[in-house]
Amino acid sequence: MPAIFPLMFPILFLIGLGFLAVKTGYATPAQIDGLAGFVVNFALPAVIFSTFTGQHLGETINLPYLAVYAGGSLIAFAAVFSLMGFVLRRPLTTAAIGALGGTGANTGFIGFPVASLVIGAPAFVAMPLTMLVENILVIPLALTLAELGRDGGGSVTSLLAGTVRRLAAMPLIWAIFAGTALSFAEVPIPGLLSSAVDLLGRASAPVALFVVGGVVAGLNRGDVTADLGPVVIGKLVAHPLAVGGMLLLVPGVPAGLAACAIVFSSASMLTIYPVLARRYGLETKAAAALIIATVAGLFTVSAVLAMLLARSGGAF
Repeated sequence: MPAIFPLMFPILFLIGLGFLAVKTGYATPAQIDGLAGFVVNFALPAVIFSTFTGQHLGETINLPYLAVYAGGSLIAFAAVFSLMGFVLRRPLTTAAIGALGGTGANTGFIGFPVASLVIGAPAFVAMPLTMLVENILVIPLALTLAELGRDGGGSVTSLLAGTVRRLAAMPLIWAIFAGTALSFAEVPIPGLLSSAVDLLGRASAPVALFVVGGVVAGLNRGDVTADLGPVVIGKLVAHPLAVGGMLLLVPGVPAGLAACAIVFSSASMLTIYPVLARRYGLETKAAAALIIATVAGLFTVSAVLAMLLARSGGAF
């Protein structure tokens, strides 16, 4: 735990700051809503676009790694989605957002720093590949299912048309596909524009964490329900186990990248998870899950690191 506490502390600090700001009246719920809208519509699309256009994905692609991480993520997604939808009988939208929390990892602010410190150079290759899976597969899949759940009825055609319309109106979706396309095409972004977009993107994580704290300030006992269990356990246990299982099935993943896959998948959920859930009125449950997973992750990620180091003899 001592190895990762310094990495977790800024996250917990900013969440606590947002919590205190609302509790003391320095920030109102309306201001928190405005900040959440800024993150999801401007800062988050900017950071995704900037990350992808700053990478030459075509040169760093490792297909076995992509197969392992995508396969493990889909298995974990299906497990959490099925448990919430068919066992707990939650609505489609709730199950989809729960599955997003159980699968989308905090790659940039927990997974990558931990992996780069412990594993080294392979982390710089694994990070963009992991983000590719999260942003091309996990997030669009979850949002598509969540949007489908918002329609109360109608034909399959009308359901799909309405879902596509709403997804097409999200800046996040445009940023994902535009950034990926430009990266593979190796189209350079003008320096001034790149700097401006990068500056906007830097606001994403701190503002999102502040928003999480503000949302947590409005939590009540009714928000801590059985829904949180599948999400937290899915993220901290099922996801890394599924990725580890895929490593046994898919050959050709170098040892360093394999270790990175386990570390990334064991991290707590996306920083902006409650912000994404806000669109569907699920931000309080998502914020509670994020807090629990972040604190529990101090112990689970430490256990994963100890296991990896023991198996590798301290070198990857």
